[in-house]
Amino acid sequence: MRRSLLLLLALLTVSGCAYHIQGEPIAAPLPPLAIATPRKTAGVDPCKLVTEKDLKPVGTLKFPAAPRAELANSCLFTLKENAYVVVAVPYRPFEESKNSQKNGREVQTGKHATWLSCGQQDKDMVCTATIAVTRNESLLVAIGMNGGTETKARDLLEPIGQEALKRMPAA
Repeated sequence: MRRSLLLLLALLTVSGCAYHIQGEPIAAPLPPLAIATPRKTAGVDPCKLVTEKDLKPVGTLKFPAAPRAELANSCLFTLKENAYVVVAVPYRPFEESKNSQKNGREVQTGKHATWLSCGQQDKDMVCTATIAVTRNESLLVAIGMNGGTETKARDLLEPIGQEALKRMPAA
């Protein structure tokens, strides 16, 4: 009896090594991304997502809002107070900003995953918010302030991003 048991264990051990899985491995599903209300990006004018009223805490417009050639689907709001706001839609996927802006952190804007990144660029403190509106597209809202602090730029950017997101049509 004991000999049969040992033989059975030996066979199980050897046969276990011969087992092969058929087919190709399947990629793990992407983790959920917080998007309270998916938004449409096609045909959205980035210059209409922010108003002068939204910009009041930062300053007053120096020039009318204008599209920027350097960044597709974007609009620049230049303010008299040595500050500017940039809005772009559609923008790159949330994950792309997360992977390229290593110094950033994840926050929420109106229950949408947002990658917030701030840093000094020459004399300007610049904060960018990449707000997920679909799995593959986002809304970019950025602020640059001459001589500003990160805290101040971040605090001024948040309500502008919330208002811009609210103005985008639901998908």
